[in-house]
Amino acid sequence: MSNATFDAIAVKADARGPGIDGKLYAELVRALYSTPKSVLAASLVAMCIMVVAGILSRDWVAYSTFLLLFGAIGLARTTIIARFRSANVELMDMAALSYWERVFLAGAWAFAGLTGIVGAYSMLAHPGHEVEILTSCAAIGYMAGISSRNASRPTITVGQISAICIPFLAGLVLRADLMHLTLAAFILSLYISTIYMSRSIHENIVLRHRAHAELERAALYDALTGLKNRTAFIRHINDQLSGANPRTVALVAVDLDRFKDVNDRLGHPAGDAVLKETARRISEAVGLSHEISRIGGDEFLIALKGAGAEQALETTKRLIAVLSDTYHVGPTEITCGASIGFAIGPQHGTNFDELMRNADLALYSAKSSGRGQAVAYSEILSEIYHDRVELEYDMRSAITHSELELVYQPIIDPRSGRTICCEALLRWNHPTRGRISPADFIPIAEATGLIVPIGAWAMRAACAEAATWPADVKVAVNLSPLQFKKGREIVDVVKQALAETGLAPQRLEVEITESVLIEDTDIVLSVIEEFRAEGIGVSLDDFGTGFSSLGYLSDFPFSKVKIDRKFCHRVVGSTRTRSIIKGISQLTRDLGMELVAEGIETHDQLDVIRELGINAVQGYLFSKPLPVPVLRTTIREPIVPADPAPGQPAKGQKSAA
Repeated sequence: MSNATFDAIAVKADARGPGIDGKLYAELVRALYSTPKSVLAASLVAMCIMVVAGILSRDWVAYSTFLLLFGAIGLARTTIIARFRSANVELMDMAALSYWERVFLAGAWAFAGLTGIVGAYSMLAHPGHEVEILTSCAAIGYMAGISSRNASRPTITVGQISAICIPFLAGLVLRADLMHLTLAAFILSLYISTIYMSRSIHENIVLRHRAHAELERAALYDALTGLKNRTAFIRHINDQLSGANPRTVALVAVDLDRFKDVNDRLGHPAGDAVLKETARRISEAVGLSHEISRIGGDEFLIALKGAGAEQALETTKRLIAVLSDTYHVGPTEITCGASIGFAIGPQHGTNFDELMRNADLALYSAKSSGRGQAVAYSEILSEIYHDRVELEYDMRSAITHSELELVYQPIIDPRSGRTICCEALLRWNHPTRGRISPADFIPIAEATGLIVPIGAWAMRAACAEAATWPADVKVAVNLSPLQFKKGREIVDVVKQALAETGLAPQRLEVEITESVLIEDTDIVLSVIEEFRAEGIGVSLDDFGTGFSSLGYLSDFPFSKVKIDRKFCHRVVGSTRTRSIIKGISQLTRDLGMELVAEGIETHDQLDVIRELGINAVQGYLFSKPLPVPVLRTTIREPIVPADPAPGQPAKGQKSAA
């Protein structure tokens, strides 16, 4: 019987005995029909004994009748066994299994009862005759045999030995002599002990089965959600795709968007509650006919059997909706949402690995497109992936081949045009592709860990360049969240760069985004404090987006805050935005932090920013990012804003560096 059939049967209770689950019950019923030869042999032996008994006793009527009855019972049992073994056992449900068990019991009990009746008859009709000894030995031997064969099934064992013992014991008692009464007492004790033995063996088997089932479940199911684990799910997908005629299956990859925030803010018990609720919602959304798996963390896989692209897309939209609903964990309301990617087999993969890779590519596209979306796999995603792999390979040699370059965008005091600081920005001059946008290669560097050696190179290069500038001009270098995960290693990298280049620590600023702060706050705080103790400035970049919290300004000793360019773009014409920036300006002033307005592109924006008391600006209105030769000349003189018509962007400027 297949694992799938067992799993289906196991969910129902078995009324045939306490402690037997459906899967064990199915095995036990099938075991009843596993030895047809023994059933046939018992019938033939019984018929032979009846022939011998007739010859010895000359009681042809009685023993011929018994002979015909044993023959009829044997023929019926043999026919039933043949029908059972020719049936498709794997398609049987609990009702069918129960029917076949009852049919087998009827035959077994009939044979046992007839054996007991023959023994009792011989004892009473032919006392002291050798035929009494023959049939009595046959009855006792059969009782011993069936008590051992079916010892694990109390219901069957008790029924069979009762059918033999009751008439046989009645015959012994009716003889009422010492020998027969002694034999009756012995058989009665054997009868009782067999019942206890059968129940004990049965309980041991059930306990072993339970232990085996628990081990099997631990190996194939996720302990937290009860869903299939990766091993079981892979087996299912490969079964769907194997053979000469693989079946259509949609592999759907689901990833919760903000699950890490739940664990970080509320702890792992809350995260576990969200995962269990997610499993429940997915199960309800896709139905019982499809397979679901949790493969780790907040990642779920779904196998939609027989689903094409259209059905898969409809299902994923339904999943996006149900997973976007609020989660209630105790008194707390949580919103996670999900991103989904899917691929269709065998069209997009003939085994799990191929299909999973393509579903992952679709999932990555969904997350890159802003999350909360469902994306179907297409060939273009593979092309993007292979292009990404090539870029990653080329990036590994970019430093040694001097393909990386730093350009610098000045931060200006708009009152005088003096350059206060220059932010180092990374560029990649690829030998065949030309200049590659940071938006294309920085995410790859972050994902692969290459940002760590690249960041170390950028720190040394920026410090070396800043050492050639006027002493009142600082340099700002961006640090990656991945660099902070290295703990004190980033502090050593910065100190080494300062020592090698001779740049004063007071002339260096490191810029971090708020994504750094939500990782491990204790480590981040200790690193920032060590930077500040060395005299190195620390800027909070892109303030006003993402996970912005005024608490960061209280918890971390920043020297500078940079208002995100999107905020500054809305400052003209939005009194709400203007009020917010005014409040931030007052707050940073009170905290002794410098405030920089990023992305200043028009004179109108500049006028409002200056009215709000912000005296450090950065943007295309003053300067785009400059290569080193141009920068060195530019920063030695005041930089004045470009002179377009009021309200218009500066000539040639872009929305971002």
